[in-house]
Amino acid sequence: MINIAAARVLDRYAGYFACLLLSGFKKSSRAALPEAPSKILVLKFWEGGLIVMGAPWFRALKRRYPGAEIHFLTLDVNAQLAGMTGAAGKVISLRISSGLPLFFKDLARALPALRAEKYDLLLDLEFLSRFSAVLTGLAGAACSAGFKKEGVWRGGFHDITVPLDLGAHMTANYRAIFGAVGAEAEARDSGPLECEPYVPEGLKPGERYIVLNYDRKDIMPERAWPRANYEAVLSRLLEAGEYKIAAISQRRVEMPERPGLLNLSGRLDYRRLAGLFARARLFITHDSGPLHIAAAMGCPTVSIFGPETPAGYAPLGPKHKALYLGLPCSPCIDTLKGKELNCVRAGNDCVTGITPEMVLKAAKEVLSGEVEPRHAKVQPRHKI
Repeated sequence: MINIAAARVLDRYAGYFACLLLSGFKKSSRAALPEAPSKILVLKFWEGGLIVMGAPWFRALKRRYPGAEIHFLTLDVNAQLAGMTGAAGKVISLRISSGLPLFFKDLARALPALRAEKYDLLLDLEFLSRFSAVLTGLAGAACSAGFKKEGVWRGGFHDITVPLDLGAHMTANYRAIFGAVGAEAEARDSGPLECEPYVPEGLKPGERYIVLNYDRKDIMPERAWPRANYEAVLSRLLEAGEYKIAAISQRRVEMPERPGLLNLSGRLDYRRLAGLFARARLFITHDSGPLHIAAAMGCPTVSIFGPETPAGYAPLGPKHKALYLGLPCSPCIDTLKGKELNCVRAGNDCVTGITPEMVLKAAKEVLSGEVEPRHAKVQPRHKI
């Protein structure tokens, strides 16, 4: 995996000069939205959860232009998710998990192929990334659309620009940019992701279970809830004996064998993970991509937010509850700088201040159907 800090620096500075260089060759006039595009390219690289969140709009795009072939350009770590939306006829991936040399090798191979496709429409769904803006300019699509924000220059390669509203839920931003190209998501566009039905060994058909997320995030580890807190929740749930517990993580997590515990860490790809969520009664997690996969599969959730705000990223609806302390310094993620963290504290108190007791209380409310439809701001039990 490439160094995220290095990627941000490249995007901010090398991206600026790349935009400056290419801007001299851009079209002199803005292209109009084509009436019936035959080929559409969607760019979305970072944050797999936002790919999942955008699934209804990808389907709406396919429904709006039924004769169009839709291609999706993304990173290898999110390629499977892009395919699971059911809208992409082709997924093109760039390897980021193996370092920068292979990433740029893939990019050099992909660019001529992208230009040869002669796309009628390109949608750049990155939030103010100069890398995606440069790709927009190089891809040579007849018409392109992307986000804009006052004070952030990205070369002016997009024919259709939509203001990015950082105070709104991300679904509102999707609604705006897809609406600008004629695609409006409706109730029929919602629904589960394409998945692989999955019943883990040790679980009987119809047996009730809760999923816990033990993953330690490579990107922004400050989002993750402490393992000791997950262990406390796990113990309480197993003692109650009402549900079996499935523990998940991208990598293998060593855990002692306990009755009722299913250690699935390091074993599931996204398709099987979605299949697991399709049958689960509840998912307890910190802010992460699997949160949005669970929500898309109809699984109720309890989520923990801190560096990022649930007002922009938490799943919507009465089956979901997001816990958030709302400290004066939260949220501390700068979207205008590639989701860079600007924490002024010694640690992620906004996350660690949420206790196992708060999570268990929220879990009980969700399981009983008593959850409030909006995210819940909770009070810390100790002084922060």
